[in-house]
Amino acid sequence: MKKTVIISFLLISMMAAVLPADSVYTIPEDLTPVSRWADGFTAEEAESFRNSYTVPDYIAGNDITAYTYLNISEIITTMMVNRGGAVAELSRGVDPGIEQIVAKTDLGVLPLSEAIADPRSRLQGMIVMHKGEIVYENYPGMPENSKHLWNSASKTITGLLMHQLVEEGLVDLKQPVSEYLDYTEGSPIGEILVEDVLHQRSGLDFEETQENFHNPDHALGGVLHSNMAPRGTERGAGVKESIVLVKPTKAPNTAFEYSSLNTQVLGDIVEEVTGKPWNVVVSERIWSKAGMEGDALLGLSSAHEGLYGGVFASTLRDLARYALLFTPSYSAVSSERVVSEDYFQAVYDAVNPEIYDKAFQGPRMIKAFNGDEKLIGTSYQWDAVFSDGDLYKAGLGGQAIYVSPETDTVVVYYSTTWQNSFSMISYARAIVNDLYR
Repeated sequence: MKKTVIISFLLISMMAAVLPADSVYTIPEDLTPVSRWADGFTAEEAESFRNSYTVPDYIAGNDITAYTYLNISEIITTMMVNRGGAVAELSRGVDPGIEQIVAKTDLGVLPLSEAIADPRSRLQGMIVMHKGEIVYENYPGMPENSKHLWNSASKTITGLLMHQLVEEGLVDLKQPVSEYLDYTEGSPIGEILVEDVLHQRSGLDFEETQENFHNPDHALGGVLHSNMAPRGTERGAGVKESIVLVKPTKAPNTAFEYSSLNTQVLGDIVEEVTGKPWNVVVSERIWSKAGMEGDALLGLSSAHEGLYGGVFASTLRDLARYALLFTPSYSAVSSERVVSEDYFQAVYDAVNPEIYDKAFQGPRMIKAFNGDEKLIGTSYQWDAVFSDGDLYKAGLGGQAIYVSPETDTVVVYYSTTWQNSFSMISYARAIVNDLYR
């Protein structure tokens, strides 16, 4: 094992030697290191950040973003995703090799310990679990019991719910969206097959890029600016009102064009076919079955719609418990199989490798994973599906779920990265490959 780590370090070091000088990743000098808030915020900071928040702060990765990600219920309206039953106590071990793992990222070629200490990573918390046991836990930039936003890492929840509803015969992925949602009748989104929305290939003009996020005149930016405004702001256009106006730019299933608005549509389908609010469905089907230590939070839009596309918060340990449901060690937290055995084959079968690099997000993933040849595509709201069975999902600002069913390993972490950097992504896969595969 140690030999593997040393060889990886040498190979990555040789690659780093030919990197151009202008590839060095920088952040603004006036950003406060997240280590400042390892024990929380002062009363003065909290009041200042609450009063200063504006919508662009949600995606910027600045100091106000860091506060928002850890205190979302103080910024916008939220509702509860209730836990239930006894808390699943997580057993612990120690794997000293984890912080020695070396990966090539935007930060350079560094062991994990140095990357965490690097102010540019802005990592706030990380947990690694192997065979149902915590083998690494660190909180360099947040109190360990805080509820941090998952952002888009939570899209996997809706992806899982959709698979459950398909198994129960409540949803047919080959039907158009309008079959389930009357409000989409006659609109472009209404004509798209549910499977193309589920796998982020709808072809509509709401692709998630930094440019579109910052543009309030674009469908994506418009939804963000209307619905992530501070609580008490005058109501803007609701998510449903905005989605039905979006026009296509290409045929479905021709490009992986990632968008939270696809996930919003799926969340509406979940509510329609179950007759229950999304947060209640998640509580009944997932959250109350996994021994969670706390309730989770779901954001509400200015039109009081659930923001299923990513405004979801919990403790890091509860994120780890959720991720554990996708491993052979699910019984460490749940008395029943929440993620069916058929789920994984459905995920792998739905991947279309031909369209993965045809837009914005796919090439970013390929670069972040250093061109890993086993990265084959996306499906069921996962950003990266690997041919060895591993699954990865990113969240805005540096959140992550990495699940390796084959090795029975989970890596989860929270961050507040500058401008949504992917600076830590490759560490999760390196941990799995170098230590456990």
